[in-house]
Amino acid sequence: MAVTPVTTGVQGEMSVARRVTAAILGLILMTGGLVGTGTATAQPAPATTWLCSPELASDPCDLPGDTTDLSTGVMTPGPAAVAESDKPVDCFYLYPTVTNDVALNAPGYATPEVASIASFQAARFNTQCRVFAPVYRQTPLVVLPPALLGAAGPSIDLAYSDVRAAWDNYLATENNGRGVILIGHSQGTFMMRKLMRETFDRDANLRQQFVGAFLMGGNVETARGSTTGGDFTNIPLCTEQGQFGCVVAYSTNTLLPPLSTFGNSALDLWSQRWGLPSGPQYQVACTDPAVLSGDADPVGIMVPSAPFAFGIISILLQYTSFPEAVPTSDSTWSTSRGRVVGSCIDAGGYNQYHLQFVEPQPLNEVPLLDSHLVDINVGLDRLVSIAGQQTTAWQSAR
Repeated sequence: MAVTPVTTGVQGEMSVARRVTAAILGLILMTGGLVGTGTATAQPAPATTWLCSPELASDPCDLPGDTTDLSTGVMTPGPAAVAESDKPVDCFYLYPTVTNDVALNAPGYATPEVASIASFQAARFNTQCRVFAPVYRQTPLVVLPPALLGAAGPSIDLAYSDVRAAWDNYLATENNGRGVILIGHSQGTFMMRKLMRETFDRDANLRQQFVGAFLMGGNVETARGSTTGGDFTNIPLCTEQGQFGCVVAYSTNTLLPPLSTFGNSALDLWSQRWGLPSGPQYQVACTDPAVLSGDADPVGIMVPSAPFAFGIISILLQYTSFPEAVPTSDSTWSTSRGRVVGSCIDAGGYNQYHLQFVEPQPLNEVPLLDSHLVDINVGLDRLVSIAGQQTTAWQSAR
């Protein structure tokens, strides 16, 4: 996804450094609220506001698929558009922490940065499914310590009430027995873990509609040495190509981490904050998309070419690709010139998808978060292919 190209020269480098310092300071402030309960006075969930849905005229998840590969300069036209009524399954997407709001829960309407992240992560899946994405009053990226906020602090319960209300709304009014693919990243994955525990994992009939889940950058937990346990009793991790009714999950890194907030179940403060399984008796899931897709070729980082809405995330994206600009082209999508291969590695208790560049390019890790910002976008089309293969297998099994 393109942001304003980084200015070259000393002044440009100082400007980026100041912005990155401010953004990382925000991430440090965020950890001040990491272990808080996140509860607040119960409030009724509002009517669902849809960020993405087949009925919307202006939908950030509805992008054409034309793509320029910056390693070759070749532009590939996207596939022919598929009518929403002809798509065999639905996708239900929960976006990550992206709001620019400070301290309080995000507003219950779509902001520019929320629309940008939906395009960034979910729009490429629209070739496989009807995409539904609710707006939810997420806890923000910059969270002041609970002692300074008191009862006015951000509420996980409030955010999750929006997610659960949106799911119930979708199931009652839109689903009509269709298969469902779940997609989440970061805070969206933590929300999705909770949602799946309360719905699909407990309901055998509903699991008949479960095509698969992509739960990236959110510490999905299993019992050690098992594909289940931890988060889910009846829903396993995916282990082979064409398997459906299972979970794809990992967090990426390029440096073996001495300290990270992702990948280590014994240090998983995020899951503790959400009231989800964590601890040394569990392990954080890592499923290899090269194995699940049947495509082991090196992959690039694929992002929309339109500028990401300005804010903390756009600044961090500039830092991630510095000193180069975030990939952009005249096509709707751009794939980075760099290429990576990956593998699941358990290093020092951190189970993550480790990326190694075979065609180098800058990819700077954010302290404590690794290459979290591009978890979904590294080899994005490979994930879309897995979704398509799962859909085909699910349809054949009906």
